Order: sequence, then structure tokens, then C-alpha cells
Amino acid sequence: MLKYIQYLFTRGFIELFRFVPFRALYILSDGIAFLLHSVIGYRRKVVMDNLKRCFPDLTPQELARIARASYRNLSDIIVESLKGTTLSLDEIKRRYTYDNYELVNQHLDAGRSVVLAGGHYNNWEWGVITIAGGIHGKTIGVYKPLSNIYTDRWFFNNRSRDGHMILKSMKDTFASVEEFRGQPTVFILISDQIPSNRKTSITATFFGQITACLPGTEQIAVNNNYPVLMYSIQRIKRGHYHLTFSEVCIEPALTQPGEVTQLFMTKMEQDIRQQPENWLWSHKRWKWQPTTS
Repeated sequence: MLKYIQYLFTRGFIELFRFVPFRALYILSDGIAFLLHSVIGYRRKVVMDNLKRCFPDLTPQELARIARASYRNLSDIIVESLKGTTLSLDEIKRRYTYDNYELVNQHLDAGRSVVLAGGHYNNWEWGVITIAGGIHGKTIGVYKPLSNIYTDRWFFNNRSRDGHMILKSMKDTFASVEEFRGQPTVFILISDQIPSNRKTSITATFFGQITACLPGTEQIAVNNNYPVLMYSIQRIKRGHYHLTFSEVCIEPALTQPGEVTQLFMTKMEQDIRQQPENWLWSHKRWKWQPTTS
């Protein structure tokens, strides 16, 4: 009963965003960013430590500027994600455009499934809601369920409301590969965060750092020889994004261990360097080193 009451309060709070115009939304976002950065100091040390690791040649002033801007990116994603649950799909699609779907569809049309990898960069939430609409096949989105089953069910239905996206929890990722074997399918994985299991992680170099990476993208791709593509998101202006697909590895079965992961992380780094403030720097990306065993 308590979880249901929590769900009702959550739904009621989110519904308020239906009545907030975008101009006011970004005034609210600026306030949240100031609160997180300057008042609460939410993970400020984590953000600065990460930035110093990745940009050792920048001055303290330049690092501080990127840090402040990263909090605005974070708060924009928070309010846009909440607002997005109340928007029509047509309105979200007007604000989130795509390039070169044919890069994905050429493999599906040839009968091959695809692993589509991305990261916590700009507003990935709107991409999850709309990306499946232009794909010539089934689309599986892998996500981490919320602890409240009622809230999780509501977000699940909202994210898959266009009827094209099939959501699967992280623990069911590999079972989904078997479930849809023989059917041209796109498996969407967010692959830039630190893995929960150090022993199964894959090591790559990321911003010059030896980095533990999630194994899912490489394991699915190599074991099944599914091409790996990446989606890159750029913010055009507040509330407007553009997504482009690019190739990471077309024949993963021919690669060396760790090669697919390294190729993805290299491309992820290239994207982040274009707009460093738009990555999730508050993530404890290097809280432990990869296992050496």
C-alpha cells in the first residue's frame, strides 16, 4: 500500500509538468542547477575529480565552467524527462530529429540484428521514446527497473507508448537475444557507465584512463556476430536534439577480446570532447579499477 501511495504522489507531481510551458521549464531548470551545484554541492567533488582526470591540461577556471554547465545539462535532462511523459509523441519528435536511419536499416533489411550502443550524453530519455519509429524491425530497449513496481510499470508503459519499442530489464538482456533470434532486431544498450560486477568487466582506455566497461555490448555482438552501431546525440538548443548513427564494428566475430568495447569507448570520448558539459560527470565512473585476474 505504501508503494502505491508513493506512486500516486509521483504521478501527481509529474502531471504538474503538463501545465509548465518550456520557457518556465528552463527557468526551473536553472534554479535546480544552481541548487545542485552551489547550495547542495551534489557530487561536486566527483564531478571535479572526473574532469581533472579527463582534461588535465585545462585551467581550474575552464574546469569550473564545464562543471557548472554540466549541472545545467543534468537539470535540463531531469525536467525534460518529466515534461516528456506529458507530451505527445509528435511534439517530442518535433524536438528530437534523426539522421541516416539507413545505416541501421541496411543490416535489418539484410536479415541481421544490430547492437545499438550509446551513453549518458545529452537527453537520451527522449531518444528512447522515439528512436524505434524509423527502424525496420523489432527494437529492444534495455533498462534498469525502478524499485517501486507501480511507478516502474507506469514509466514502462510511457516509454513504450509508440508501440514500436519493447523494453526489457537488464537481467533479461541475454534472454532477449535468444527470444528474438532469427528476427531482425535492434538491441539498444546504454554502455558508458561503470559495471556493477568487476570480474565480468571489459577493460578499455577512456580519456587516457584504464577503465572498466560493461560487457553486454561486446558479448552480444561477438557471440552472435551482430554489427555494432552507435547513436550520437547533440543538443541543438535547449529542448532540441539531433541524433546521428555511426558504425562501430560490422564483423565483431573477427575482432580480438576487448576490441569492440575499445572502439565504442573511443567514439564515446570523441562525442564528449565536442560538448564536454553534456556528459553525466556526476557518475562515479572510476570508483574502482578493472580486475587484473
